Order: sequence, then structure tokens, then C-alpha cells
Amino acid sequence: PRRKDSGVAAMGATAFVGRCMFAFVFLASAVNKLQTLSDPVAGAATLASIAPRLAAARALFAAKIGFPLYLVLPFTDGQLLLLGTLTEGTGAVLFVADSSLGAKMLMLFTLVVTPVMHAFWLIPDKHSAGYQVEMIMFYKNVAMFGALLFWHATRPVVVGSRRGGTRGIASAAGRVKWE
Repeated sequence: PRRKDSGVAAMGATAFVGRCMFAFVFLASAVNKLQTLSDPVAGAATLASIAPRLAAARALFAAKIGFPLYLVLPFTDGQLLLLGTLTEGTGAVLFVADSSLGAKMLMLFTLVVTPVMHAFWLIPDKHSAGYQVEMIMFYKNVAMFGALLFWHATRPVVVGSRRGGTRGIASAAGRVKWE
């Protein structure tokens, strides 16, 4: 019995370390963005560099659905950047705490930000460093989204039973292990 308990504790510790390492990418990025935005010169340069990408995303959205994005999200570029940064940082902290909400926040952040900020297919020179960097960042984000999706899909959930109020743990695939 003691050996089994230590194995469970080791698995829990390993999972915690893994979540910390995974979330570090998001947390470090969010902290870096907040530091950049707190400096007026660097913040203005960052906003100037992302403004064309946000404008292109807004135009594409308006063309696809028939009305401007600001009717749904009436935020400035700076407010969108801050909202995204807070989503990224908060999601990372919650994910470290093994929260499903944290994973969902990181999935939302990655799903929205990746095609807007890493649109490598719009860079005409396929051999340029910029193209290569954006392509790598895009695929990295796709892989991280996939890892979050995998984490979420394999996460055990507690389910109730019709048998006398007992409770079991079921994976997302539907297998139940009764407690």
C-alpha cells in the first residue's frame, strides 16, 4: 500500500512540474508584454507593430460576417493587447493550479492570437528570416493548442452514478473507475 501511495504522489508531482514548464512559455510572454506596455516608448512601438495585423484581422472578420468587429468588441488595439495578455497570464497561473478554466483560457488565447499574429503565409519571401520565424511560431502555437486539447480530453472528471449515490471518476473517453 505504501509503494502505491508514493507512486501516486510522484505522478502528481511530475504532472505539476510538467504544467509549470508548459505554462512558463505563456507566463513569461505575458510578463514580458506587461513590462513592455508599462514603458511608454516600448509600448507605443509594440502597438505600432501589431496595428497592421489587427487591422487586417478586423477587415477579414468584417468581410466574412458582414459587420465591423468593433460592434462586437469595442476595444482599442491597446485594450485588446492588454485583454489578451491578461487572458494569457491568468490562464497560465490557473493551468499550473490544474484548473480546466486555465487550460480553456490558454486555448482561447492561442486560437485567437495564432492566425492573427503569426500569419507567415502573408509574407511574400518564403526564404526570409521573418517568414521562417513566423512559421515556427505558428506551428509551435498549434502544437501547444494540441497539447492543451489533449490535457483537457484526458482529464478525469467526477461523475455521479445511479447506483446508490456512489461516485466514480471517468475520463473524457467514458471509462469509469469506481471509488
